[in-house]
Amino acid sequence: MAKEQQDLKPVPVRRRSASRLAAIQITYQAIMSEKPVLECVPDFLAHYAADVIKSFRVKDLDHEHFNALYAGMESHGDELDGEIASCLSADWSIDRLTMLDRVVLRAGTFELRQMPHIPARAAVSEYASLSDACGCDVAFINAVLDRVARAQRRVEMGTA
Repeated sequence: MAKEQQDLKPVPVRRRSASRLAAIQITYQAIMSEKPVLECVPDFLAHYAADVIKSFRVKDLDHEHFNALYAGMESHGDELDGEIASCLSADWSIDRLTMLDRVVLRAGTFELRQMPHIPARAAVSEYASLSDACGCDVAFINAVLDRVARAQRRVEMGTA
């Protein structure tokens, strides 16, 4: 049944989802290898992108979305971390997060801040799903990104 439901998702939505996962992977790889993300992109595209594309059953990534996400996470990492930190509960700090949790939250926060054409609830839901695929705590990622969405998109989220 899940496979049938995924087939119902329009191709552009799946392409964007694949791009989100690819941006998370490339950013994580860059951080862990201590290289600028642009140095990691060619290798990722040559060796790993095909697996992401195949798993989402699309012909290619949404390269515009992919490029915007990884570049934005790299250039605005400190700002994104500050916003994420402000949405954590009092007993948590940004330094307690695993690097993978942090990258997923950065991607979701960047999208909520810089891509108003994407509905906030859809972005939060999408990153919660991707966090599950990445082995992150889905409820935690969902809760933090919901707080980010309520802060960034007050009117859309009904908190204005």
